[in-house]
Amino acid sequence: MNLDKVRARPFLLLMISDAVESGSLTQEKLAEIESQLVDMSLKIAKNFFSPVISHDLKKSCSIVMGVTTLGLLKLCGGDTLRARKILLEDSVITCFRKGWENVNSLFKAHGGEADRATLLANYQYRDSEYKDIASIHESLLCEQLDVNLLIEIAAKFKNPLSNMDMDPHYTDEISIKADVQLSVFEALMKRHAIGHEDYDNFKALLLAYRDQPDIFSEEFSEATETILNKFDTEISLRIEGWFESIEDDFENIFQLLAVENSGPEIYISIFNEILRGNINAKKFMHAYESLLKAEKQLHPNLKKQIEAEHSFQNLLEEDDSYLSHDDVLSELSHNITDDNY
Repeated sequence: MNLDKVRARPFLLLMISDAVESGSLTQEKLAEIESQLVDMSLKIAKNFFSPVISHDLKKSCSIVMGVTTLGLLKLCGGDTLRARKILLEDSVITCFRKGWENVNSLFKAHGGEADRATLLANYQYRDSEYKDIASIHESLLCEQLDVNLLIEIAAKFKNPLSNMDMDPHYTDEISIKADVQLSVFEALMKRHAIGHEDYDNFKALLLAYRDQPDIFSEEFSEATETILNKFDTEISLRIEGWFESIEDDFENIFQLLAVENSGPEIYISIFNEILRGNINAKKFMHAYESLLKAEKQLHPNLKKQIEAEHSFQNLLEEDDSYLSHDDVLSELSHNITDDNY
C-alpha cells in the first residue's frame, strides 16, 4: 500500500477534510467555502480566460486551488492547527488574497507586458494531486528576479568593443559574463596606462602576466575588488561568483600567446577570445590595418566584417536622390499585390 499517497492532496483540501471529520466545520460553513471558491474561479476565468469554455473553467478552478493553498500556507506557516483555525474563524477569501499577493509579486517581477494568464497557469493545482506550491512559487519568483538582475548587469557592463546586440531582455549569462571579463581586462589595461592602440605595451603586459602568474593574480584581485565596490550587494554577489572562472580563463588565454608575433595580432586575439568572436569590427579596424599581410590571413572573419563596414560606409546617399517621395511610393506599390497576402 502506498501509505505516503493517502494524504497526497492540496493542503487546503486536507485542512477542510480534517475539519469536517472532526466536526468543527459545519455543513453550512463548508457550503460557504465552496461557494466562495466557485465565485473566485469564475472571476479568474472572466479576467484571464473565458468563463464559457469548460476547459478554461477547469483551469481557473485549479488556479484558485493553487493560489488559495499558497495563501493558507503563507498565513499558517505549515501549522495545521493554525490553518484550521484560519478556515473556521476567518474566510477562504483571506487565504486567496494572501496567495494573490505572492502571485502579484511574480507579475511585477515580469513587468507590465508579461502574459499573466501564462504565469497563472503555473499555479494550477488539481484536487487529486500533491505538490509543494510554496516552493514552486519561490522558484518562479527567484528565477525571474535573477533574470532581471542579469539584465541590469548586462546594461551596466555593455561595452562598444562587443558586437552583441544588447536586447533590453538580454539574459545570455555566458555573454554577459564575457562583458564583465572584458571590463576586468580594461581595468588592468588602465592600471598600466595602456590604451587600445598601444600594441607593444599591450603585448609586453600580457607576456608579463603569462610569465609571472602571481603578479597577474594579485592585480586581478585588486581590479575585481574595485569593480565590486562600484555596485550594490546584489550585483556584487552575482558577478563575484564568476571571477574564479574568469581568472582561469585569462590564464588559459595567456598560454596561447607564444605562437603570435606582433602586438596588433595579440590585441585582436585576446579580445576575440574574451568576447568569443563577437567583436565590433569598427573598433578593431585600427588593429587589423596594423597587421602584417600574413597575420591578416589569420583573421578571415574580422576581415569580412571590416570589408562589410567599408562597403556600407562607401554607399553614396545621392545614388537614390533622383527618386522623389512619390516615386518611391509608386515603386513600392508595383511590388504589392493581393498575391502577397
